[in-house]
Amino acid sequence: MDAAPPPYFGVSTAAANTIAIAHTFLPKRINFSFFSRPHASCFSTLHICNDGGCGGANRRLKAYSNQRQSISTSSSPSSSLLQNSSSSTSSTKKTVEEHRRQQRHKQKSGEMAAEECIPSAEEASISVRTLYQNGDPLGRRELGRCVVRWISQGMRSMASDLASKEILGEFSELRQRLGLGVGAAATSSVPNGNDTGTGSLAFVIQAQPYLNAIPMPKGLEALCFKVCTHYPTLFDHFQRELRDILQDLQSKSVFPDWRATESWRLLKEFASSGFGTVQAKGFRHSAENPVAVFDTGGFGTVGIRLYEGRICCRSGNLGSTQHRAAVRKMSGTKNMHGGLGMQLEKATVVQAKIEDFVNHMSELLRIERDAELEFTQEELDAVPHPDENSDSLKPIEYLVSHGQSQQEQCDTICNLNAISSSTGLGGMHLVLFRVEGNHRLPPTTLSPGDMVCVRTCNSRGAGATSCMQGFVNNLGEDGCSITVALESRHGDPTFSKLFGKSVRIDRIHGLADALTYERNCEALMLLQKSGLHKKNPSLAVVATLFGEKEDLVWLEENKIVEWSEADVDVLIGEESFDNSQIRAITLGLNKKRPLLIIQGPPGTGKTGLLTKLVCLAVRQGERVLVTSPTNAAVDNMVERLSNLELNIVRVGNPARISASVASKSLGQIVNDKLAVFKKEFERRKSDLRKDLRHCLKNDSLAAGIRQLLKQLGKTLKRKERDTIKEVLSRSQVVLSTNTGCGDPLIRRLDSFDLVVIDEAGQAIEPSCWIPILQGKRCILAGDQCQLAPVVLSKSAMDGGLGISLLERASALHDGVLVTKLTVQYRMNEAICSWASKEMYGGTLESSASVASHLLVDSPFVKVTWITQCPLLLLDTRMRYGSLYAGCEEHLDPAGTGSFYNEGEADIVVQHVFNLIYSGVSPNAIAVQSPYIAQVKLLRDRLDTFPGASGVEVATIDSFQGREADAVIISMVRSNTLGAVGFLGDSRRMNVAITRARKHVAVVCDSSTICHNTFLARLLRHIRRFGRVKHAEPGSFGGFGVGSNPMLPSIG
Repeated sequence: MDAAPPPYFGVSTAAANTIAIAHTFLPKRINFSFFSRPHASCFSTLHICNDGGCGGANRRLKAYSNQRQSISTSSSPSSSLLQNSSSSTSSTKKTVEEHRRQQRHKQKSGEMAAEECIPSAEEASISVRTLYQNGDPLGRRELGRCVVRWISQGMRSMASDLASKEILGEFSELRQRLGLGVGAAATSSVPNGNDTGTGSLAFVIQAQPYLNAIPMPKGLEALCFKVCTHYPTLFDHFQRELRDILQDLQSKSVFPDWRATESWRLLKEFASSGFGTVQAKGFRHSAENPVAVFDTGGFGTVGIRLYEGRICCRSGNLGSTQHRAAVRKMSGTKNMHGGLGMQLEKATVVQAKIEDFVNHMSELLRIERDAELEFTQEELDAVPHPDENSDSLKPIEYLVSHGQSQQEQCDTICNLNAISSSTGLGGMHLVLFRVEGNHRLPPTTLSPGDMVCVRTCNSRGAGATSCMQGFVNNLGEDGCSITVALESRHGDPTFSKLFGKSVRIDRIHGLADALTYERNCEALMLLQKSGLHKKNPSLAVVATLFGEKEDLVWLEENKIVEWSEADVDVLIGEESFDNSQIRAITLGLNKKRPLLIIQGPPGTGKTGLLTKLVCLAVRQGERVLVTSPTNAAVDNMVERLSNLELNIVRVGNPARISASVASKSLGQIVNDKLAVFKKEFERRKSDLRKDLRHCLKNDSLAAGIRQLLKQLGKTLKRKERDTIKEVLSRSQVVLSTNTGCGDPLIRRLDSFDLVVIDEAGQAIEPSCWIPILQGKRCILAGDQCQLAPVVLSKSAMDGGLGISLLERASALHDGVLVTKLTVQYRMNEAICSWASKEMYGGTLESSASVASHLLVDSPFVKVTWITQCPLLLLDTRMRYGSLYAGCEEHLDPAGTGSFYNEGEADIVVQHVFNLIYSGVSPNAIAVQSPYIAQVKLLRDRLDTFPGASGVEVATIDSFQGREADAVIISMVRSNTLGAVGFLGDSRRMNVAITRARKHVAVVCDSSTICHNTFLARLLRHIRRFGRVKHAEPGSFGGFGVGSNPMLPSIG
């Protein structure tokens, strides 16, 4: 054996022995001369000074890396096993790293020397100043791969050393290595200082020799010096390396359970306690900076530079709950996010709220999904089938015969053949069906966008396979074909059965949409997983919606910024906005505000305001995502934005996009861009097929041509993908439904600067999180005093699924998130005053331009008492209380659970023709009822008169967002019990009344309706500001107009 090395200055006995062992085994590879002189170095904020072994980059303690070799030379078999374990762990980690980075980096080995890791230009440009000693471990994004590998190797050495003590049974040494002390815990002693943070400090000190033994990556020394004292990063790597080593030892039967080992238990104890052991040995004083000298227990003495009697250390935390608690004990709470002002304890509380919310909403979605499936099955069971017991064996061509079927039968077509299938834009699977025998399709209610059930059928039209969900993509121009987009793909056994057999297509009104359910659940899971993650673009929005007011310091910035008149003029240009609208616009353009709620009562110009706000947001450099729960509302926004010079794209199901905005749809834009390419593609494809027909006898040549055709198809798909990406990435505004935002085409885009959700009051909250999580800030626009989300399950409704995010958020933080539009530009004051008092606390005002307008003010309208009346009650009760004959309510015999009232239907038709005779255009009249059975009855009655062809008849729910000069409402309910059903929903009635500009007529049984106090106040308001007529179903013109008894012949 060589002679013992010379003594080393300032190094403890244990450290000197380590160096001596390394000197013995590797005398030619390691230069130990630097240990013969004192030196000191400063490590970032901690200012750690190792009196012997912590020199500069040219004096790395490589000898320590061989200390484990000296352990392996002992007679203990467990030590040898540990060495094999470390090697196996390194090999496993190498395989994982190579798999993850095989497209970006070439790895030499898991034990690759740090000098051999050449930093990229991006890594070399990382500024040390950008690294803060915050509570999160730093990763590859902040440090780069070379520095991360350097830390991993050092912590692997430290973990291997700790595991070796476990195998040798040196448990006291384990406690000392982890800074837990032996017996009673000792603490560091710093005169006039603060001992907080000694646990993390002790761990950082213990880690230094292991890191010094690994050469730093070239050019990244400053970054390494910074991170080598970052406790969260060091502890994170150490914990993972120790876990991997212990798991590998368990696989070799060294331990029965790695979690039960003393080293792992002590690690958790250390993380939970937050206290460690560093023993103070004394002090070296200088004029400016005193240095406390500590014994680290086997690795030499370490000096900690002090400033004003305090240790210059900022302790952080890891992701684990135990470690976060430990850091809070040591150094107080740090901000989770600099811009939020939320402390760590509060962040933990907020995360718990998020998890409770996600779990609760997920359960409600499941309940609602079950209810939808049950309702869908009932709809399918209600679809008429041929009588299997019939004696007639004659096959039928259609279940729907020309003009002779019941209404329900018009939703079904039978005996179709699947002709071809193709993949449409965005991955839709399109199947073309054609009528057998070249017949034309029968009259049907099916139209593009309708949800349908597709299944095979026998010769009599009875379904033979399970239902496949899809939607009508288009109806063939030849009248003989229909194309359906199916969710199923090739390989689905049901899908494969469609070809070669007869198929039936059923339109189902309540078909449960699996895709919507899946995307809602995915959004909730993403919220739970990354809602408070620092990389989540919508972090501030999440914190706002789940935090407390006192925790959100930015809320003070939500006060309106004072804008001068000149600034406002520049902002809005020549357009005219009232004060409440200007306030909403200025708040919406404030980039510091994560969330804004714009409550827009009926007629307040909400849609026009949003259009202006989106335009101004784009002007200030923001990319905007605009969504809504319905396709109609999205298309309305597209129409408004199309008139502006903006690059907009409408994303969604082509069959559900209005024809008026089809030119702005993604599919149309991509097709236009690829028109020349596709023309050339079809030409080359045709040429190759011709060549193929001439080469069928030559197998090898035919195979080559088929391969070329295949590659040609792939080229087209690749070109489509690239074009889609280009169109979306260059767009300034992307528009879609809430659920449509879950499309991968949108999710793969960079985060948006602003998300605007229109009609947010009609959407269930989980669907709103789909777009919210894709943007940095959000604007919710709508009105919680109008229709709520549609929920089928009563249990889900009672559980809160029917409460929209708009409604929930409006009640948060004392309403500071909300701004309300207060001037309406639609209704006569008599109509508006009821809504203002009942629904908006008297804050809704009427613009002078509409406050007194009436039907008689419209061109060509005659002067009658009806055209001069803004409010009219047509009561089906006689003056002395008896009900007119035929005005009783009836339950729909079709089993829908809906109600109808034939007497009210007659009165509505009478009033419609009174209005038409007075000169009111049929297109300016809308008839509403809350019951679908009554709507069908009214349509049937009005369809018999050509003069009423322009009158729109719809349910109240479907009419939200629209308006008409004259609105007639049939209330239907008339019974002795005074039951009014969902007529008592104030929000539904608010929608019904406020659709009108100049005239509202309510047809009802006042005795029944007045059993509800809210509706009774409505009737009292009409009596005060309008007129009441007792209407008996009878001859037309029965309300005093009656100068022409031949009104039915108008047209």
